[in-house]
Amino acid sequence: MLEGDAVEQEDVFRVGRVVSVEGRQVHVAVDKLKNGAHLLFQGGIVRNVAVGGYLKITKGFSELIAKVDGELIEQDRSASPIYKRGVDPMNRRLQVSLIGYIEGGRFERGVRELPLLDNECFILTEAEFGLIHSFVEDSDTPIEVGVLAMEPTQSVSVGVNSIFASHVGIFGNTGSGKSYTLAKLYHELFARYGALDTFRQRSQFVLIDFNGEYLNRDASGGDNRSTSVMTSDANKREYALSTRSGSGPRLPLPSNAVSDLAFWTVLLDATEKTQAPFLARVLNSDYWDRRLADPNDLSTVLGDMVLRATKSSDKSVDRQTLLNLLAEVQTCLGSTAPQELAAVIEDFQTNLHYNATQGKFFWGEWTNYVDPDHSTWESLTKDKIVALPIDFSTIEPGIDLIRFKIVLQYYNDIISGFSNREHLSPLIKRLETRVPDIKKLITVEDDGDQYDAPLTVVSLRDVNLSMRKVIPMLLCKHLYDLKKETDPTNARYLNLIIDEAHNILSLESSRESEAWRDYRLETFEEIVKEGRKFGVFLTLASQRPHDISPTIISQLHNYFLHRLVNNLDVLAIEKAVSYLDRVSFEQLPILPRGVCVVAGVSAQVPVIVRISPLAPETEPNSRTMSIAADWLRPLEEAPLSALDSPEALGDDAPPFAQPESEPSPWSSEDPPF
Repeated sequence: MLEGDAVEQEDVFRVGRVVSVEGRQVHVAVDKLKNGAHLLFQGGIVRNVAVGGYLKITKGFSELIAKVDGELIEQDRSASPIYKRGVDPMNRRLQVSLIGYIEGGRFERGVRELPLLDNECFILTEAEFGLIHSFVEDSDTPIEVGVLAMEPTQSVSVGVNSIFASHVGIFGNTGSGKSYTLAKLYHELFARYGALDTFRQRSQFVLIDFNGEYLNRDASGGDNRSTSVMTSDANKREYALSTRSGSGPRLPLPSNAVSDLAFWTVLLDATEKTQAPFLARVLNSDYWDRRLADPNDLSTVLGDMVLRATKSSDKSVDRQTLLNLLAEVQTCLGSTAPQELAAVIEDFQTNLHYNATQGKFFWGEWTNYVDPDHSTWESLTKDKIVALPIDFSTIEPGIDLIRFKIVLQYYNDIISGFSNREHLSPLIKRLETRVPDIKKLITVEDDGDQYDAPLTVVSLRDVNLSMRKVIPMLLCKHLYDLKKETDPTNARYLNLIIDEAHNILSLESSRESEAWRDYRLETFEEIVKEGRKFGVFLTLASQRPHDISPTIISQLHNYFLHRLVNNLDVLAIEKAVSYLDRVSFEQLPILPRGVCVVAGVSAQVPVIVRISPLAPETEPNSRTMSIAADWLRPLEEAPLSALDSPEALGDDAPPFAQPESEPSPWSSEDPPF
């Protein structure tokens, strides 16, 4: 630029001078000729300074950058009384806060020095504006996420290292574009690296999808188009879990994870003082393993348990306890249970009785009974159990076998008087209901790497409420522990992506015990606080940041903040993101759909970004239906498959057919919001 042009630009771009310095807060008096909305410079239009914009304060050879937080006017008492207009004696003042400085051709965030009174203030040039919004370091790889909402010509890119080697929070009310932003980030990442073999070998992304938004759709499934959400099938493996049917896909876990104490503690919601130590005794002892190695030995142990129960003087051991024991053994054996066992159970139900007054068992009718002191009592009870042709080796290793050992230990403790029935019986009740559900969702596999695809999507859309809390906890803890144990040099990268994170990271929940809540939160708090050291990172997306533990929210490195209406949610973000300016906070409740505030270590300054559109086939399945258009179309009933029939779905079957999905209303040229 010529010297004359530089002088002219300095004269045009100057807006005022510093009149007050109070720490980071600075007041600027605006020149009277710079009160318009725009300025003219070399035939072009330059936007004048305004709230939300930036100023450059020159202090000698230093160039300090400040953001305009507000403006006000005050009367100039020294103005000449000959002014004819009422606005002439009014001075415009800007309230600005220092955010950084320009040095060596780069913008650096932070306050290194403060301005002096009468320092001149200037509008930023196009080059300086670009420096502030250049968030990617020279050593990093940029991915474009959108454009500035207030300046659509300025694209916004973030660095791969600064985003994906950090904990990320994506927050916003439903319908604000939260899922779209999540899909956009990872779509751009896989578009750049997905074809590289080294990326596929060294990276592992696991997405917990509560609503099935990130599953691919097939064009034959009632939609006019197929989808590849985030990335293609070559980089993606999907597990659409379901507790409605036992024939769906199952999540693979190794046997050591299934036999881990934490697995059963979480699954059965075991209390810390009584039930968890009981489970530890079962899993750490080899007593039942040695008995299972010899079927005759185990049959003798079962027969001895029946004999001791019927001779016990403990009034808590009644007839139903004995029948429940035999029924549990029959359940654990499943289809391999012999008919003779069912006959013995029926025989006991018919002939074995209990006198609650005397606290004694007896066999047969009251008029002609046999009591436990009779010499034939053992042949009536124990010998019938020992003689059963039971093949215990048919019990599947893994969940079924451990359940069998828990049942045997429970009844052995109750009959022997080692444990309080009231303390352990709730655990056995949960065992009866949750084991059948978990068997529909998990399979035991020890061969190979179960999560070798770069992206694994685990959908919990058709999973019942209790398992929705258990599965993410089990999977995340297993992957985190496995990463620490098997990868001490951090050769691989693990990113746990949790959509609708408030479902499992809520601070308060009336549906669970306090011990289970503490264990759940402590696990994820450990990951968010210590995971970076082991190459493990979290990406959270949630509608309610207020419900999530403040410890987790405060440890995130980058934030994508969509519209948040609830004041508690805004306050939760305000407490966690201390460097977010007041103007950005005030805009959170009124952000348009698809627009978010990007803040954190990846952005030098908080910026309001409009997320760029995705191709229709890569959009998440979270489109808001157009009811005005849908109500004008006739309802077309699609034929039900065997899996989707009302008989298969049971009580969860929908009362009416679902309408065919509309294609995306946005073309590839139009914005998605």
